[in-house]
Amino acid sequence: MTQRGSFGAYLRECRLKAGYGLRSFAEAIDMQPSNLSNVEHDRGTPPQDPAALATIADTLGLLEGSKERTRLFDLAVAHKQPALPPDVAAFAAKTPGIPVLLRTIENKRLTREDLARLTDHINERLGKPKR
Repeated sequence: MTQRGSFGAYLRECRLKAGYGLRSFAEAIDMQPSNLSNVEHDRGTPPQDPAALATIADTLGLLEGSKERTRLFDLAVAHKQPALPPDVAAFAAKTPGIPVLLRTIENKRLTREDLARLTDHINERLGKPKR
């Protein structure tokens, strides 16, 4: 396996694992093969549009909510820290309560453990399994 430190390396790893050649995958996601090659070799910027990233993830068979799909979205903005991943930014932009929630978390200075407990609490209340 390749190093998963960059979007391009991770995308290439996932593409090969899914059995796609560069050209066939580029066609499937409506991208020029040369642009895909540039992204995979970290010579091009990863897509930032949530819909484009969702198309890539869907084409690769990365399931909604999976660690692999989340990693793809996270790596797409890793070079732009402290930006939010595109899927999270899109959700925050259309959900009025998110800024209040994030400010509350910041003001209360929640630790990583506090956030993990909060996530578990929310999942329990919604009848979902723990992380």
